Amino acid sequence: MLKILRDNLRYLSWILWLVIIVFVGFVFVDFGGARMRGDETGAAATVGNRQVSYVEYQRQYRQLEERYRQTLGERFTPELAKQFRLPAQALEQVVAEKILLQEAERAGLAVSDEEVRKAILQVPAFGDGKGNFVGQEYYEQMLQAEGYTPAQFEATVRDQILVNKLSAILAQTLHVPDAEVERAYREQAETAKIRYAFVPGSRFQGRAPATPADLQAYFSAHPDEFRLPPQRSVGYLLIDSGKLRAQVKVDAAEVAKYYQDHPEEFRQEEQVRARHILLQVGDNRSDAQARTEIEALRKQLEAGADFAKLAAEKSDDPGSKTRGGDLGFFARGRMIKEFEDAAFSGAAGKLIGPIHTSFGYHLLEVTDRKPAGERALSEVEGAIRNRLTTERVEVAAEARSKQLAQRIKDGKVATADALRALADNDVVSWQTTAPFGEEDAVPGIGRGTPFTVAAFALQAGKASDPVKIPRGWAVLWLVESREARDPQLAEVEPKVRAAVEREKQAALAKAELDRARGAMAAGKTLDDAAKELGAEVRESASFGARGGIQGLAGSEAVAQAALALGAGQVGGPVAIGNGAVLFQVTERTRFDPAKFATEKAQKRSELESREFQALLDSLITQRKLELKVTYDRRLVDELGLGDLSAKG
Repeated sequence: MLKILRDNLRYLSWILWLVIIVFVGFVFVDFGGARMRGDETGAAATVGNRQVSYVEYQRQYRQLEERYRQTLGERFTPELAKQFRLPAQALEQVVAEKILLQEAERAGLAVSDEEVRKAILQVPAFGDGKGNFVGQEYYEQMLQAEGYTPAQFEATVRDQILVNKLSAILAQTLHVPDAEVERAYREQAETAKIRYAFVPGSRFQGRAPATPADLQAYFSAHPDEFRLPPQRSVGYLLIDSGKLRAQVKVDAAEVAKYYQDHPEEFRQEEQVRARHILLQVGDNRSDAQARTEIEALRKQLEAGADFAKLAAEKSDDPGSKTRGGDLGFFARGRMIKEFEDAAFSGAAGKLIGPIHTSFGYHLLEVTDRKPAGERALSEVEGAIRNRLTTERVEVAAEARSKQLAQRIKDGKVATADALRALADNDVVSWQTTAPFGEEDAVPGIGRGTPFTVAAFALQAGKASDPVKIPRGWAVLWLVESREARDPQLAEVEPKVRAAVEREKQAALAKAELDRARGAMAAGKTLDDAAKELGAEVRESASFGARGGIQGLAGSEAVAQAALALGAGQVGGPVAIGNGAVLFQVTERTRFDPAKFATEKAQKRSELESREFQALLDSLITQRKLELKVTYDRRLVDELGLGDLSAKG
């Protein structure tokens, strides 16, 4: 790998500098805007011999958030940021950069001062429009406004150039053959649409029992389907936060003091409560139709129609229509601008609209208001008490788990029985798991959690460090380690039985559709044949060779069968995982050699980009394991990033 990297240095080009300019320029996208706090100390994550500081993490989050904000505009909300898991994305991006920096150093790459200077001079913010530097004083002022010293900023630019050098070299090692480019283009260009009837296998449940001979035959024919991965069985001391909670008391004076010391937490913005009716504009309704329909609804409301009933019947907002259109209380910044402006300027009880937004047309009614101000202690007392209790319980549970872990190390506990003896059967209990794989969900704990990571890192005869789990904290002990193996039929019989019965049911569904196809050959339409079977005829959207037909799980076989036919031809029946499908092709688009010739280079570039990303992801994943990347537990817990491994 190192030789390949060094040999390809000659391929670096002006494109690299363009990437640098884009990166550096992004630091200054919000000059004069809000700044993220940079006063946290310590490491947000540790990557080998490098640390990710809180400042680096916060800067990355700010840049990531700004990218989403520029892309989505007013549709970007705090709720969307949470849904996209931006904190986790930002943290993982900084970790990836640290990994790539170490990889670049291993490859012997370096960045000169001249390269750093050249990159900075090409940032528009640092030029006077004529290619001249703006001057050291102004340069330092701009950096200071963004929370950088010149040394910090130049180190950041240097690191980014180094990462981009490595990326450019890795990209040059990739080549996609012509045959692969054509195959990928064909998959994209060859499309079809179908009308189809689906008969579910579940219709034949109980009519196709699996005999012992069936089970053995299927099991013998599909060994890879039932091969068991490496598994671990662990015992663990559970420090139960729920039971510990009963021992933690928070008195009224403590609640009052917290309320007095944190007034900013209880300041309430102005809020309104509103209900609305939405008519969306899209494939099923034009803008003019939506406008006409919303005006008609307004007239009904003005004539005395019940708003809640009309919203339940007519609104296209699934989140509120079941509540009569009620959106609850919301502050500014939570709704799209046109809607928000109307809600906050409207009088309670007055019908407002139609309001036109990117979602469609709305009728709106404000039902209540809350003025800005500080919430009374009586309103928030319960929440404060709960917060203080939770914080104390978590601190106490973690401390108890660390005490137990240290006691185990000091006492040189060597058996599961000795570990079990440390349980007090109150707050601390001994739990065991059935054997589980790295991809399995552990009952009561979840899938892909730090618990699983710790379980597969355990060494025989040694306890784990404390691990956070949903019920509290755990200290793990390895009970059994199983290598990947081929099981006996008895171990996986329920899975084999389910697979056999699915296959038999799909065969019965296919037989039903075989008869329907015979009826079509005799002159019946697909609709007539489907009606006799009690099946609904549906129309698909356009699809390619990889399937993706909405409503059909495992539809790749149907897609391939359809692409072998022309428009108007009947295909199937095709057995799929949960039934069988009979279809008729309604549209067919074929591969065009002339068009391929003009788009071949673009498709090759797309495939190389995809392969490069896969190579980069693979490299980062492998190095994360080798470098034992860890994350600050405080950050993991505060941001709800439970799927990241944490350190204390």
